[in-house]
Amino acid sequence: MIATLEGRLRRRLEDRVILECGGIGYEVFLPPIALRQIEHVTAGPGEKGSELELVVYYHATRDQPRPVLIGFTSDLDKEFFEKLITVKDIGPMVAARALAMPVAELAEAIARQDEKFLRGLPGIGPQKAKNIVAQLQSKVAKFALARTGAAAEPIDTAPAPVDADGLRELVPSVMSPEELFDEIYRGEKK
Repeated sequence: MIATLEGRLRRRLEDRVILECGGIGYEVFLPPIALRQIEHVTAGPGEKGSELELVVYYHATRDQPRPVLIGFTSDLDKEFFEKLITVKDIGPMVAARALAMPVAELAEAIARQDEKFLRGLPGIGPQKAKNIVAQLQSKVAKFALARTGAAAEPIDTAPAPVDADGLRELVPSVMSPEELFDEIYRGEKK
């Protein structure tokens, strides 16, 4: 399969580009975020076209025998896209068109269950927004941290750490691993 393409940008169309690599022109569909990220790249014949490298998702099925190449400017964007297409009723073209905002913003909206925000994306209606939240809410923390130009800081989802004495107060009767397993087992039965 085709994983990356590097070459000269020959033509820029509304939602795709022609990227010439080794004398072959590849038509690559670009999500809105990728189109914005390459706005500064010039297209043209010969030496006028700027060099461009894309990470590619190759899509072909029995129902759609003509292969479609979907391009991204980063591995992280492609990885998020691949998560998105695991959602029920979200195919590659719907997912690609829906990537109209930075991945970090989309991931944050999914994490906070903001279906209204998701419905504002191209091709995402109420049911698809519900499906996205239901299936991806617990899988997008990595992407929510990926702010452009910002240092990644972990999202604090755990309670504040308890010092050793505080921990002993919480479980004063547990003195061995066996007692810990017994306590856990009792907690599940409640």
